[in-house]
Amino acid sequence: MKKQKEAREKLTVSEKQISSQITPTVGSNQINTAAPQQSTSKNQSRADRLAELRKQSQESIKKTESILEPSVSADVEPEIDTLPTVPNVVAKEIKPATSSPVVDSETSAQKNVFKKITTKVTKPERFNRRRRKHDDGHGGRQPKVKKLNRQKYNEYKYAAKDILDDESVAEEHRSNLLGQIWAKGERIGVEETYQFINDKEEELIISKEIAERLTTLVRALTTRR
Repeated sequence: MKKQKEAREKLTVSEKQISSQITPTVGSNQINTAAPQQSTSKNQSRADRLAELRKQSQESIKKTESILEPSVSADVEPEIDTLPTVPNVVAKEIKPATSSPVVDSETSAQKNVFKKITTKVTKPERFNRRRRKHDDGHGGRQPKVKKLNRQKYNEYKYAAKDILDDESVAEEHRSNLLGQIWAKGERIGVEETYQFINDKEEELIISKEIAERLTTLVRALTTRR
């Protein structure tokens, strides 16, 4: 636009210069009042020249405008072409990423509302109660041992008192001998009773005769259990 204005101003200046050159410098002495026809012809020729000059100026203005218009359009078009295409980029960036897991979790929770819950119960291991014949386990049948019969305690008590009621046996040892012989024979076994009687005989607490009578009494009251 600035270039167009400058061109137009130059054209107006040139027209003024041309018009100033065409105006004749006529003196007062050269004016001929008697020749009006010559003045009219001069005026017509001057108007024709001005019209031609105006046409030329208009043509020059059009030429300058035609020259300047493509340059302006060429300057403006690159700015329009270089605008960034933003909508495609925005559409790619604003994609929801966390919406699908939430929907899946909600649908799975709705599906599992009426689901039956099964719990596995582990059965306790049952030990095999059947054992071998020669099994050394504590839960099996133990071998029978010779022991004093519990049902014959009263019989033992009176018979042993009669045997120990002797002058050779001190009174302080009688109750001890009576209780120890029965306890060892009834709880542990008859063999322990025999060993106890022999030990007291060696200690000279009882005589050999009393020891033999006590052993025969124990054998008579022995049973397997």
